[in-house]
Amino acid sequence: MRHDTRYEHLDSLDNYELEHESQDIRGRPLVSPTGEKYGIITDLLVGRDKNRVEAVRLEDGRCCAVGPLEIHDDAVVYGEASMAHAKEGGAAVSEEVIPVVEERVAIGKRTADHGKSIGVRSRVVSDTVSEDVALRDETVSVDTREVDRRVSGREADKLLDGKTVTMTEHDEELVVAKDAVVTDEVVLKKTGKDRVEHVEETVRHTEVDVDKNANDSRGRDRR
Repeated sequence: MRHDTRYEHLDSLDNYELEHESQDIRGRPLVSPTGEKYGIITDLLVGRDKNRVEAVRLEDGRCCAVGPLEIHDDAVVYGEASMAHAKEGGAAVSEEVIPVVEERVAIGKRTADHGKSIGVRSRVVSDTVSEDVALRDETVSVDTREVDRRVSGREADKLLDGKTVTMTEHDEELVVAKDAVVTDEVVLKKTGKDRVEHVEETVRHTEVDVDKNANDSRGRDRR
């Protein structure tokens, strides 16, 4: 049993006496309000300030705070007031706890980059397009031809009336226009397939052996 360093035994102190003999409850049973017996009180324990008795120790080594106890002639009751005091922070009957522990495995999955990456980008490339184009240029010229032809009087009147003729030169000019045309498409796509991997992991747990009779090895129970 572990030694509780919070207290000192009353008998271990020099010149320490109880104010009243009735306060010496050693040898009396500690019971619940319904009569359930916790054990026999064997020791009175003094706090660190050594001013008063703060707890009692039972025959099995457990401790209980003095404040919430109800002292009677034949027993000490750990009563309703004691329970309320313990819930509010007072010390209840102490106990030794051995936890039963087991390991558990959590298996999941995550995405990891283990394959290659393929990047596609477009860039502008310039090409020269050459082509021969036939263009037409017009030229207006004025020439005089020698003519010796008789005309009638009516035609003569018409020709003598005067005439103005205009002729315009036309030249063809080169015109270049560009437009964009989609000729191909590069498609990036990703496919996936499922696979199954087997996982094995070792987990540990604790088992508690309860020795029902310390003097008899046959009384051991495993939990």
